[in-house]
Amino acid sequence: MKPLIELKGVNMVFSKRGSFVRDEKFFHVLKNVNLDIREGEIVALIGESGCGKTTIGKIVTGLLKPTSGEITYEGKNIYALIKLGKEFDDYRRFVQFVQQDSYAALNPVRTIRQSLEAPIMTHYRHDTREQVGAKIDSLLELVGLNPPDQFLSKYPHQLSGGQRQRILLARALSLDPKLIVADEPVSMIDVSLRLTILKLMSDLNRRLHVSFLYITHDLATARYIADNNRIVVMYLGEIMEEGDASEIISNPRHPYTQALIAAIPIPDPEFADLDRELPIKSMEMQSLEHRGKGCPFVPRCPYAGSECTDEIVPVTVGERRIRCARLPHVPVFSTIRPGIVRTGGSNS
Repeated sequence: MKPLIELKGVNMVFSKRGSFVRDEKFFHVLKNVNLDIREGEIVALIGESGCGKTTIGKIVTGLLKPTSGEITYEGKNIYALIKLGKEFDDYRRFVQFVQQDSYAALNPVRTIRQSLEAPIMTHYRHDTREQVGAKIDSLLELVGLNPPDQFLSKYPHQLSGGQRQRILLARALSLDPKLIVADEPVSMIDVSLRLTILKLMSDLNRRLHVSFLYITHDLATARYIADNNRIVVMYLGEIMEEGDASEIISNPRHPYTQALIAAIPIPDPEFADLDRELPIKSMEMQSLEHRGKGCPFVPRCPYAGSECTDEIVPVTVGERRIRCARLPHVPVFSTIRPGIVRTGGSNS
């Protein structure tokens, strides 16, 4: 299946100027990122804070233009579409963004009706006021806010975090998108409500066939929403591992993915005292300033060798891509119980 959105060799460099004119530093936030999202697919993008996940989300939605590389939408370069006018407008309409902070994402002096009306009236200018009102009612029902009249006249501060997040989903859906980029959509709402929002997104994916790029640092929510779909693991602006969600969670191959999963707390009281050493040399993520041309995980990786300091070509194992030069020497991880991960034998 042809990708809906594809990133090819994308690089993103930010600069920071110091107190002197020549004292300017450059930070390679994304390095040679290749990623595709297919129609009707959910892709969970996971990694530590500061690894470049949100930057990818902004590039996919057209909010940031990369320093180099190519972004295609339905096979067409999105920046070439700018010259075509309508086709670029269609791209901006079909790729929507759901932000992490629902309160900041909604205008505090606009009612929910006004916030939902604005994008519809901008892109569907021939719709009558009655048609817009009917669409807003159906959108609120779709995201589980019933009856709609109870919410339309309210302001964002009068709603709970979960309700505001549903409003953001309704606003994104108002333009009939093909892809929604959801950046940490459940991290700022009550833990007891997170599952309901994730279930809603999964239902929308199945019912409307809309794709999702789900950005998170939480492996548990990534596993839930990307079940039978893909997980992409990022570290310092580079993709470390990519493949089927269940396979990556049950059998992580890259040392960084292993470290992420090994850090999950053990929920079973029987194993609560299990002595488990994290497969990592340091808990500190190094600065982007000091990253070399090889694997960025080298300073923290217990299996790193001299070959890891050179440019690394991802290895394809089945349908999984793993960016590791020492893969044959990395011990296999096996999940012996839910939430419990131990090291096994060598792959060599």
